[in-house]
Amino acid sequence: MPGGITTEQAIDLGYSTLQAYEPNAVQMAMKKTTYEVVNRWFPKAHKLSGGKRVDFDLSLGDTGNGMFKKMYQTDTPNVANVVKEGTVNWVDYQNSFSYALQELEVNRDNKTRIFDLLRNRKLNCARETADELELAGWITPESATDTDKPHGIAGWICPGTSDSTGAFSGYLPHYTTSDDSSSTYSTIAGLSCTSAVNNLYANWYADHNGNLDDSTLKLLRRAFRKTRFQTPVIADQAIDPESDFNNFRLYTNSKVLDEFEEIATKSDDAIGTDLGKYAGATTFKKIPFIYIDELDTDRTYVRGGDPIYGINHNHFYPVVLSGINFEWRKPMNKVGQHDVFTVYLDLRFVYVCDNRRAGGFLISNFQSP
Repeated sequence: MPGGITTEQAIDLGYSTLQAYEPNAVQMAMKKTTYEVVNRWFPKAHKLSGGKRVDFDLSLGDTGNGMFKKMYQTDTPNVANVVKEGTVNWVDYQNSFSYALQELEVNRDNKTRIFDLLRNRKLNCARETADELELAGWITPESATDTDKPHGIAGWICPGTSDSTGAFSGYLPHYTTSDDSSSTYSTIAGLSCTSAVNNLYANWYADHNGNLDDSTLKLLRRAFRKTRFQTPVIADQAIDPESDFNNFRLYTNSKVLDEFEEIATKSDDAIGTDLGKYAGATTFKKIPFIYIDELDTDRTYVRGGDPIYGINHNHFYPVVLSGINFEWRKPMNKVGQHDVFTVYLDLRFVYVCDNRRAGGFLISNFQSP
């Protein structure tokens, strides 16, 4: 009687079949409307080949050595440590799918069915991964002791003060608590965030007070004006060549887009017969608004109501560890389930905003703690 598929053959068959896919590409069956995180952020992620954590340097002060002087006037140079080091710890994400030896055995004369079996489970695993990473990209950990989750955009670009018409007042983010209560960070990337200490370590914020009309467009114009930093060129060297809008994105929710599309439609005298002319095609300064499903969810203190994020992705980006960058592992089995084989998908990464002042802005309906 011919023998069945051995454990080694089940592992090799699963592994060789899965190699038909590009190993670092997350494929998925679409569930959400947009997948900005996995489709745009991670393909452009910064990559590190090693390290216990991710560090970045940021100048946050002055030495006070500059002066206008008379000839032969003496001075006393001041030595000050104006460069601060931010540190962010890695977070690990994994997902997996499994198959049984028996499933391969009953289909061993039909390679197409084996291929489809593994393909469908891999695609579902990838889709679930994309859903979870998409959510994590827009929120924060649950508390200071929650070290398993990443600090998404809301952990770097946060609300400032109530009724603000625009200021660099976004100092301390909020944790994403299960009961939507107020729980504030004490530091970001190990750096203190107050106007008294590191006053330049804050993002621009304005409160639209729920008025999604021309007044919000005024705030948007102001946000772009205040955060488009022109880098000084000293001795032929640009101090910060990344603080422009060549890698800028606008993110918001469905309600905001409804109102902005209405404004665009009413202001167009040549709307014609295309009643959906601006649906999904509304822009500001030629930058399109990207609809994000998660921003439809009310996160009272994390971002305020009906948020509009402007993000400079030259300064906000994922950092991944090269050897654990959406890596599909070889199938493995274990004692107690010797005939079940599991394929893991591994990722080690962090989000970094290396310059919160130039990294973007937030406009939302401020919610008082």
